[in-house]
Amino acid sequence: MRGLRSRILRTLQSFPNAVNVQPGLLLPAPDVQPSPPPPPKAPCRSQEEQPDGGGGGGDDKENVSPEVAPRKAKKMRVSLGAAEDEAAACYRRPDPATATLFDPDLLAAFRGAVDAYARALQEAKRRDDGFFLLDEEEGCGVAGGVGFGVDEDPLEGFETRCPPGGERAVVLYTTSLRGVRKTFEDCATVRRLLEGLRVAFLERDVSMHAPYRDELRALLVGLDDAAVPPRLFVDGRYLGGANEVVTLHEQARLRPVLRRAPRRGAGDAACAVCGGAWFVVCGACSGSHRLYDAAAAAAGRVPCTGCNENGLVPCPLCS
Repeated sequence: MRGLRSRILRTLQSFPNAVNVQPGLLLPAPDVQPSPPPPPKAPCRSQEEQPDGGGGGGDDKENVSPEVAPRKAKKMRVSLGAAEDEAAACYRRPDPATATLFDPDLLAAFRGAVDAYARALQEAKRRDDGFFLLDEEEGCGVAGGVGFGVDEDPLEGFETRCPPGGERAVVLYTTSLRGVRKTFEDCATVRRLLEGLRVAFLERDVSMHAPYRDELRALLVGLDDAAVPPRLFVDGRYLGGANEVVTLHEQARLRPVLRRAPRRGAGDAACAVCGGAWFVVCGACSGSHRLYDAAAAAAGRVPCTGCNENGLVPCPLCS
């Protein structure tokens, strides 16, 4: 370390401007004046703060301070005129001391709307309950149609042909196939008539369930009518096909015939099990209509006995 210091001293002594060099102090030569300290730098100002007559003018862009905050944009307020003034006049600041923070007028209007809705529901329910109740003093007749007496049965003139489970029900045999347009449209027409009268009926699709087709053929034995849907049965009486039902409706005789039938409310939803399809998928075969028989290895898959040819079973709740 001492040798390095001595070498540095010898090197400094060799400079012409350095004299009287001591081991711990370096002094400048007497003829060399120390340079004055540099003047302090003036703080940078942005171009906006500089005067117009400055030395650099607008060309000195290096003195622009990057820390200058940008000016904030002024908020524009749009006035709506009389509508805004009216809304401001209707506004009421909520009072924390009250039991509720809502406007009392708003709460009163809401309660009035709820009460009106409840009254409308009750009125609709009473109208549904008395939809098929006819005035005993005026009889069952409807103006412009064929009337029935008070003690007269509207179903007395129809032939007795009761389908299975149709003693106290309305049974409609239809088809969902659209191969023959007229047949499909006739089924839709009768279905719409029953739905318009809010009648709860059992719809049996002969194209989706072969036993329904056999039932319809057995019911129409001895009649000239072919077993072509739609066919309507009410309380074990045969009303006929689409033409006969439409004729009864035009003569105002269909509603008296259905006065003892079960009714459906205006807000009643479809069946919770089948969703109004009248069929559900077989749970044994999952709709394939085939089961694997381990005992009969040669047979392999055997037909499922719990469902029809389409792998469906009638809905256990509504069919």
